[in-house]
Amino acid sequence: MKTKLFFVFAFMLFMLSSLNGNAQITINIRYTAENGNARKYVEEMESSGIAAKIRAVEGCLGYDYFYPADDPNGLLLIDSWEDQAALNRYHSSPAMQEAAALREKYGLGGRTVRMFTPVTPPSRRQDNPERQQ
Repeated sequence: MKTKLFFVFAFMLFMLSSLNGNAQITINIRYTAENGNARKYVEEMESSGIAAKIRAVEGCLGYDYFYPADDPNGLLLIDSWEDQAALNRYHSSPAMQEAAALREKYGLGGRTVRMFTPVTPPSRRQDNPERQQ
């Protein structure tokens, strides 16, 4: 599993290296897990406060989970960052390590990573006022 995590991290760094360092970044990560473990993972991320720690990282614009209607074992994470520096802060944070440990615990796999930068980045996410700083 650690090899897969390394591959995903290396892939993300490769993709990010081609981005403008000042551009907003949105990442969609699709996971799968057996026996309801995707939902258990999210429940523990929220109840343990790890997700809140990630949302508190300077430059985090959003960190949200969604469940696909057509896949009871699926999970979609959408996180958005002000820029590459903010994403780097997250990658070097203890919260990143805690989240990785939980992904391992619950056997999240089957990752598909897609990264986007908006054409015109908003200054702040407007749909969730408590996340605005």
